[in-house]
Amino acid sequence: MNIRSVAYMEWAKARPAAAVNLSLSGLAGPALADLGIDWGEIALNGEHPYGWPPLLEAIAARHGTDVGKVCPMLGTSQGIFSICAALVGPGDEVLVEKPAYEPLLAVPRLLGAKVRRFERRFENGYRVDPEDLRASLGPGTKLVILTNPHNPSGVALTRDEVLVLASVAGEKGATVLVDEIYLEFQEGEAARTSFGLAPNVAVTSSLTKVFGLSGLRCGWALAQDGLAAALRKLMDHMFVEPVFIAEQVAARLFARLDMMKAASRPLVEANFRTVREFMGKEDALEWAEPSPGIIAFPRLRCAGDADELVRRLLEERGTCVVPGRFFEEPRSFRLGFGIPKSELGRGLESLRAVLETMKK
Repeated sequence: MNIRSVAYMEWAKARPAAAVNLSLSGLAGPALADLGIDWGEIALNGEHPYGWPPLLEAIAARHGTDVGKVCPMLGTSQGIFSICAALVGPGDEVLVEKPAYEPLLAVPRLLGAKVRRFERRFENGYRVDPEDLRASLGPGTKLVILTNPHNPSGVALTRDEVLVLASVAGEKGATVLVDEIYLEFQEGEAARTSFGLAPNVAVTSSLTKVFGLSGLRCGWALAQDGLAAALRKLMDHMFVEPVFIAEQVAARLFARLDMMKAASRPLVEANFRTVREFMGKEDALEWAEPSPGIIAFPRLRCAGDADELVRRLLEERGTCVVPGRFFEEPRSFRLGFGIPKSELGRGLESLRAVLETMKK
């Protein structure tokens, strides 16, 4: 197997340290002491053949589904890989949104699939036109992959929009994989999973971005019975069982997730307002305003790419953003703002200063 590098992952793991990090796409995690865990109750070993039942039950309850449709994963990335591996092989066709988070392209290519694209256009607010999707589908399309909210733009589709896309894909017998890792930054009905909308919808998510619990690697896939059975078979090939200690901690935290969201909401909302105000005043940039959350994808109004901006931000101002080339949009950059307000203020001032010098 020819295993190619994932350029974004290599950059994210090896990028230079920055005084102000606007490349982060998740909230900072709580301290261990703040988790409210009685560590004396945590066992090293236990029965969890295809996931620890209390954790599976907690995931199922939060998403309004059955335990049998929940497959534990070591983060969302493993969920994406597993669903792709279960559904596609060499020569099969996979449709992936554009612009896209690079691993969504890398995984099906690694598996030998033919990758085709459907557009999420800046001019359309990064939404998906069902007719564009229909035109991109072929008789051999097995899987359609999209993120909701969209990574990198942060724009969320409604459940009705996802249902229409699932119906279109279903005309060709294709499954729709929706990565919902940012979904719970939304509120109310907008935060409800797309799983269950249609029988051809599968979903991945985790506790990493919204809750800052990336160290637990608590992810999951939600899939209908046949696909879920295949995913459990893949577990036997890939990792046998999840990490039992992490499962126990995660299961206990599910009861506190709403409290954790409420605690972080003032920061998320205040920072969103700050970024919106900044974008309203910065005439060198434009954006498709994202849905509530902590990522956005501004682009330069002028022609050219943003690499010089990204380089100068880091070298001259110690501020890091994600180059848009990793998402196939070199004119843009991904901005993460789930950080302390004072740090965000310094980062945006640095961005404004570098943009001002680039106008001259």
